[in-house]
Amino acid sequence: MTADAVENVTADVTEDVTEAAAANAVGTAVEDVVEGVVATRFGKVVDIGLVAIVGVWHLGLDSVRVLRNWSVYEPPAVAAGAWLALTLVQTIGSVLLLRSALGARTARILAGAALLTGVVAATAYPPGGAIGDVGWAWNTVGWFGMLLLMQRPLWELITLLVANTAVTVGFLAADGALDHVTLSRLLASVYVTAGIQLTFAYLVRQLDDGAREATETAAAQAEHLARATADETVHTERRRRYAYLRIRVEPLLRGLAEGRLDPGDTVVRRRAAVEAARLRRLFVETDDTPHPLLHELRACADVAERRGVRVSLLSYGELPDLPPTVRRELAEGTLLVLATAATRARLTVVTTPEEVAVSVVADAPAETRVEPPGLLTTSSMYDQEEEQLWWETRWPLRPAP
Repeated sequence: MTADAVENVTADVTEDVTEAAAANAVGTAVEDVVEGVVATRFGKVVDIGLVAIVGVWHLGLDSVRVLRNWSVYEPPAVAAGAWLALTLVQTIGSVLLLRSALGARTARILAGAALLTGVVAATAYPPGGAIGDVGWAWNTVGWFGMLLLMQRPLWELITLLVANTAVTVGFLAADGALDHVTLSRLLASVYVTAGIQLTFAYLVRQLDDGAREATETAAAQAEHLARATADETVHTERRRRYAYLRIRVEPLLRGLAEGRLDPGDTVVRRRAAVEAARLRRLFVETDDTPHPLLHELRACADVAERRGVRVSLLSYGELPDLPPTVRRELAEGTLLVLATAATRARLTVVTTPEEVAVSVVADAPAETRVEPPGLLTTSSMYDQEEEQLWWETRWPLRPAP
């Protein structure tokens, strides 16, 4: 294998893994921007505003009007019952709306119940009282339509307002009060009240469209930034791996290719085994796995097993998330011992609340004990009788007291 070949393999693996992670980051960023800005922020503000308007209108203004005209209702209990029924519809609709649980079918049912309650309330009005101060339910049903049907297509709200107005016209006609004066008052009331409600609904939809467009622009910018960050991460990771290949692997391969190094030499073979294990660990360093450290140690063990070494790997305790630099230093000593093991090796990873310890026992030569780079605590011992080398590297999870 030449240096160029190793470089190509490293680049391919790095690109695949890192770009997959970058794509996930981009998708998450875009989804968070769109849902968070539009649905959560703007939508909640509109919902709270509607609940407040309808609450003030019904619990405040309607209560005053019903009490003020109590003596003219026939019977008064019908007016009181209609007021209580609309209060129940308002409460259910407001709670569901604020919890984002107001479905289409429920909204239509509640809107229909509000319209029917308005009809019941109108039966208690005095003749010709369907409009004016006495006819409190007409405007209220329209605002209930705003509360319940704002998230529905606009034609549903218009249908409710038309039906509500038709009920009022029907009661006026039944009372024989539909003269020119009353009709003029009705048209003025429809123009003002329904006009305000429809204008409000239209403006909310326009603002929602504007907010959505602005959010889509922000999402596109976030996606661009995320992809730029991912590209920079890919570039940085490639440079780091290329630097490693140039410093550690290329001289070895060049020496073998030019005949300056003997493949049969024990030192050369040991050096090649070490670099092969390091390359394998380097390849899997960015794999998305539940336990990256165990995954990297398993990759080092695979290299040893291909040379006929029997390797066992045991883990005790729940591994925390460790930075790549820490995992690299924890695996380095184990990697050296595995690369020089003759026939057998046993890896052990122990996690306690205080530290993570990685140890290995193998029939490796004593000269393998080389202090690895980094600041981690290492220990080693060589048993001459058993011809076994024990190596341990520890990373503290808590600062020493």
